[in-house]
Amino acid sequence: MNVQMEPFVYDDKVVRKFVLATVVWGIVGMLAGLLAALQLADPLFNFEIPWITFGRLRP
Repeated sequence: MNVQMEPFVYDDKVVRKFVLATVVWGIVGMLAGLLAALQLADPLFNFEIPWITFGRLRP
């Protein structure tokens, strides 16, 4: 009596996309935090762009 077993395949596409989104948003968040920290240390780091001033990035 030979029983053929089907190979088990796990679909992890959703997990991979979630990890990619987590890494991308982590990098975006860290860059925003770095910019806010640089502006706190030296206000000239806002490059005269009003929508990235320290008060708007970190209220």
